[in-house]
Amino acid sequence: MVRLTLLAVSSVLALSTVPVHAQTPGDVLQGIGRQMNGEPVYRDHYWRDHERRRAYWHEQRRLDAEQRALDARRRALHNERRFNEENGFYGR
Repeated sequence: MVRLTLLAVSSVLALSTVPVHAQTPGDVLQGIGRQMNGEPVYRDHYWRDHERRRAYWHEQRRLDAEQRALDARRRALHNERRFNEENGFYGR
């Protein structure tokens, strides 16, 4: 019991020596929604649509490049086969 009383008294003394500065709502909310220079932050309300379109076009360009590579390979194989047939490497 004595230990508990001693602990309570020492906690009260320790906490009473700490300076307390309560912040007003104005202090806490100051600068929210503004950049460092005080200008309002521009928010694009359609950023999701822009990101979706950007991702779509990025994927479309990737698929187009992949298709071009496949077409080039197919043409190369076709040209090689035609060359071999014309020069008698097949069936003679």
